[in-house]
Amino acid sequence: LIVMGHHGRKGPKSKKSAIGSTADQALRMLHYPCLIIKSLLPSGPRSYIMAVNDSTTSMRGFDILMRFVNPRDTVVIVHFTHPLKYDPQLAEAKNPIKSHYEKELHEIGPVNSRFEFAEYELGVPPADAIVNYVNDSTADVFAIAPRASKDRSSITEAVVNNVLVNVLLCKN
Repeated sequence: LIVMGHHGRKGPKSKKSAIGSTADQALRMLHYPCLIIKSLLPSGPRSYIMAVNDSTTSMRGFDILMRFVNPRDTVVIVHFTHPLKYDPQLAEAKNPIKSHYEKELHEIGPVNSRFEFAEYELGVPPADAIVNYVNDSTADVFAIAPRASKDRSSITEAVVNNVLVNVLLCKN
């Protein structure tokens, strides 16, 4: 695990959630899990939110997150999706994701853990939905499993630069 602050020697940015250029460059090059510290972590139980999808990258990222959580921590695994009530086929297609993560949480997750869908309206960029969800939460850490690439996806870019809580990039 590589731990880094979110601002460098030039001091905090005007945008409190933005990261410094050195941290940005390191995040693009490293292929290890990275924790970006944006606020103090509590010494006791912590709360985590992780955004997931049906990719193997996301599933490996979940395994990485489970290495860091303690039995008394709270973990919420979230799959962001368009409203399911309007599209029964979409709802049916999402069941394997829910089943997989509920099974994993039951087997290896802390007691205070759950899976949920976070629905967002058509026309809203997924990155905005994720950032707003996390920033409205009381989580201590937000985790995401970015794809292995020097160029971050728009979602990872938005998370790193706009989420106000600590960010765990579950890279592998």
